Amino acid sequence: NVHLQEALVTIRLLDVLCEMTSNNGQLEHLQALPGLLETAIDTLRLTHLAGKQAVNVFTATHAMTEQEEISHPAVGFKSHLIRLIGNLCYKNKENQDKV
Repeated sequence: NVHLQEALVTIRLLDVLCEMTSNNGQLEHLQALPGLLETAIDTLRLTHLAGKQAVNVFTATHAMTEQEEISHPAVGFKSHLIRLIGNLCYKNKENQDKV
């Protein structure tokens, strides 16, 4: 259960970063950070591949109920990464072109 707790802490930290990129005052600074967008994209890609290559916390399962899926760490992690990528691309042509 320690792994689940670590995953949830990571998701919470990612949520904070998503909130920061939702704030127009912080957004431009975060959009300009070298490597942030690339790291988010690479992490999403690797997370997706990890779930396909072996049965692990990132493995997609269709047997989950909606409630289990919503609270599943992999679903939250991926959705936060997608939100972060979207925020970093918001009104930023250079970042949009990278994606």
